Amino acid sequence: MEARLRRFELVLWSPLPTGEAWSRVLDLRAHDRLVPFTRITRGMVAASELRPGHEFVACTMLGRLGFRGRRLGFDDVMTVEDIEPPDGGRAGRARIVKSGKLVRGSIDVTVSPGRASGGRGVSRLGKRTTTGSTIRWRQDFGLARFPAVVGLAAFAVARLGYPATIRRLLRG
Repeated sequence: MEARLRRFELVLWSPLPTGEAWSRVLDLRAHDRLVPFTRITRGMVAASELRPGHEFVACTMLGRLGFRGRRLGFDDVMTVEDIEPPDGGRAGRARIVKSGKLVRGSIDVTVSPGRASGGRGVSRLGKRTTTGSTIRWRQDFGLARFPAVVGLAAFAVARLGYPATIRRLLRG
């Protein structure tokens, strides 16, 4: 059964400088500590060590639930397809492809200086904000080997959970 991909996108602003926001959002060691129910089991590195072709595996487990001594969970196999860290005033971009037996799709991350155009780029005092960073996370997500209703439920959970998870990563 092929995965039907569904897309969600979120845009968050952080007071962190672009390079720091980039490092925090893409630090796989932080993902291991801060993403609920997930452990990086292979390829855990800092954002500065990510290169095209780098493969990593995030194992998502439902706590201590299991059957016959095996934990209930799955591996999310991902490969960095393209990565360009921010440099000076230029935005950083990364594309990560999910290619596991169960989880399919891709993630496109952009970290830009200042507020996103068209967003809430005015402070409470009415002045344009140019500090901080805008994080744009676009993800195509699907589950193979499951009925469509299961994939839809997983997508809804991911779409609702990612904003809090990205904020947690940004806080460190």
